[in-house]
Amino acid sequence: MKPIDSIRERLSAVPEAVRQRTDTSSAHSRLLADARAVIPDLPRTADSGHLVRAARRLVRRAAQDEFAREGVTQVRLPEERGRIELRRADVPGEASFHAFVEDLLLALDFAPSPLERDDAMELRRAPTSSDQYGLSPEVAADLASFLLGKAFELDPEEQDLDAFFAERAELLRDDVRGTLVRQVRVPLELKVALDRHELIENGKGPAAGFEGPDVEGFASPRGGPGDEDATEEERRSFAQRAQAAFDFAQSEAGRTAFGMLRTGAEKAYWKYGQGEGRGPTPKGPPKR
Repeated sequence: MKPIDSIRERLSAVPEAVRQRTDTSSAHSRLLADARAVIPDLPRTADSGHLVRAARRLVRRAAQDEFAREGVTQVRLPEERGRIELRRADVPGEASFHAFVEDLLLALDFAPSPLERDDAMELRRAPTSSDQYGLSPEVAADLASFLLGKAFELDPEEQDLDAFFAERAELLRDDVRGTLVRQVRVPLELKVALDRHELIENGKGPAAGFEGPDVEGFASPRGGPGDEDATEEERRSFAQRAQAAFDFAQSEAGRTAFGMLRTGAEKAYWKYGQGEGRGPTPKGPPKR
């Protein structure tokens, strides 16, 4: 085969390879954008493991919130709440504690989520989804399921969705049990829960560090989600345009397009006037 024919074959294969990488990159960016709409603090380089851990943190926090909301009044607690007294009281062995844990676990339903990104954002910011304590357990489970679905899609080694959810759901339920046991065994954690309950029930607001979910910091001072005067349609349109621009810029096709624009601009510079009046003229065009 002539060298020129070999080069032509390699060049003809480039567009397909670029297209495949672009599709993979765009899908990854879209999935991360969906997850970051619910958990804005997720890193832009997050992988499946990041999303699973975010779901676990979300559910553990919901368990703490529910214990402060209702658990402190439903579970029998000792009068003295030092470390030794709590160990002797063995609160995790109490029937009232078992009943509270099982009721909470029944509220946590982890299953493949039908939610789209805008549905998840609306669910999180809905007034019925949270109070001064934080998200309700049901909403936390829905959002955790949304994140687990995205984690499954991000992991190329996972093939069985039902098995993936069954394994992670059991992990999340174990997290809830462990979190609640710590609430009644660690003096500081129990004190914080009791203080939160007293402050909120007395109308003094949540304790510092427990102000509930932040759903306002999604961006743009004008026309974006942070603009109080913007309509929902304007906010949605702004977010969609911004995300589409970001996804394209990060994709292989976007980088190729910007490279072509830069090359075209340089050629135009050397063909038309060579930048008269803009300072010293370079010795020649950059070599490509």
